Amino acid sequence: MEIVISNAPFNRAAALSLRQATFVTERGIPRDVEFDDRDTPDRLYVVAYDRPDLPVGTLRLEPQSPTEMRFGRVCTSQAYRGQGIGRQVLAAGEDWARVHGFTAGLIDGELTAQAFYERCGYHAIGAPFDEDGAPVVTLRKKFN
Repeated sequence: MEIVISNAPFNRAAALSLRQATFVTERGIPRDVEFDDRDTPDRLYVVAYDRPDLPVGTLRLEPQSPTEMRFGRVCTSQAYRGQGIGRQVLAAGEDWARVHGFTAGLIDGELTAQAFYERCGYHAIGAPFDEDGAPVVTLRKKFN
């Protein structure tokens, strides 16, 4: 498994392709909601590749402050779920954030994914809310 963190066109295309398949095609989220103004050419994406031509997991790095990094649009290809790809992508994003001076991570996770994020060390802060028609909770993790 290779994990790439960059805004290179190939990596951005891989991330967006995974999100199209997962959120738009599979989950039915409207494309103009899924792909928003935060998907800029300078945005960094973490992408896991099973092979150089096969991206299987991704997330978007979204700095919220000098100390907090939001990990957004986390997804794994349907055929690769349950194999630890999401955990690997998230860990790579957290490592990158730590190296670059961030001390905490934030995730707006759907309630169906809350247990996964809690197993990764995140804790819910605040009450659930609706985002794009799904119940979501904000989770936070302080980095060591």
